[in-house]
Amino acid sequence: MNAAFTLAPGEVVRVDRAIGIEVAVDSGRVWVTEERSFDDVWLAAGESVRLAGRGLAIVEAVGGAAIRVRRHGA
Repeated sequence: MNAAFTLAPGEVVRVDRAIGIEVAVDSGRVWVTEERSFDDVWLAAGESVRLAGRGLAIVEAVGGAAIRVRRHGA
């Protein structure tokens, strides 16, 4: 999976089988939560995270955001 998204405030991207996926924020701020994880992540422009869960991850824009989602190594 390699994709770029421009998200409106509150808009959500679902990432199934999230393990190994990197979420990078180009602008704005997002909240990332992974199924079966107690550690949510807040990311701002210039930050990224590699997802570790095998289930569903949710990325939600806070006030709008531009993000890139890619499988690590792709």
